[in-house]
Amino acid sequence: MTIAKVEGAPALARWSARIALFALVLLAASIVLHRFFGMSTPVFLRLVLLSFIGAAVAIVLGIVTSVRIWRHGGPGAARAVVTFLVAGGILAWPLSVVPLARSLPELNDVTTAPASPPAFDTLAAQRKAPANPAAYPARFAEVQAKAFPDLAPLLVNRSVDEAYDLVLVAVRRERMNVVKEQPPSEENGLTGVIEAVDRTTVLGFYDDVVLRVAGGATEARIDIRSASRFGRHDFGRNVHRVRVLLRGIVQRLESTIPGSGGERVAKGRPTKPVKAGSARDAAKDADRKKAAPRP
Repeated sequence: MTIAKVEGAPALARWSARIALFALVLLAASIVLHRFFGMSTPVFLRLVLLSFIGAAVAIVLGIVTSVRIWRHGGPGAARAVVTFLVAGGILAWPLSVVPLARSLPELNDVTTAPASPPAFDTLAAQRKAPANPAAYPARFAEVQAKAFPDLAPLLVNRSVDEAYDLVLVAVRRERMNVVKEQPPSEENGLTGVIEAVDRTTVLGFYDDVVLRVAGGATEARIDIRSASRFGRHDFGRNVHRVRVLLRGIVQRLESTIPGSGGERVAKGRPTKPVKAGSARDAAKDADRKKAAPRP
């Protein structure tokens, strides 16, 4: 019986290492396919879960192998070490975010206007089951107010048209994929809407963003909503994105001054108004100078 155990140890060690390496390849391939080749997020999440299960199984087999080698000797120690390094590294990833998840509330949708959050229109079609719903969960309002009291509407002393342009520039500077631009007009009650899609850097998760700019000729209110398309916990991604957008908009406001007729003028670089015919007159003068003979 002892001989059987010793002879079985190398095979068990080989399988533990193989399962660990397979889990690593599966995880890496899933990330690449999801991030760059359009793999659907539900399929990606299932494959990631499968790789975690494989890593856990490999760890168990590695422990059994190590105990057998410790008691009875024999080959397989190197494979057990590989198993622990590879499988342990895979499982260390989800375990490392547990403290972050416990320190933040379980939210996947945040907004500066919980009472009347901006609604998804174009992106609503992308948020059907099994994705998170397009409607803002009302139960999040109280949780968000306690956890992130700094999230509030941005009130600016600019016309709604100028504020909308500044917001659109701030969104594009964050390299989001803008899918809807609705400038404010009389038809929509002077309410501009911008919808955009942002993706996480490494895993490529899709997060949906909608910004609403409402107001009049002298002031405007800016509201932002950021929601994860999949998952119950965003690990603080959405609140971070809203804060980044708010800072970007404020920076744009501080770098410009209100212009007449809703036009913006950069600070430190004032420009004089140019009459419609002045450019043509200047061009004619330059042509006459070129044509005149030199003395």
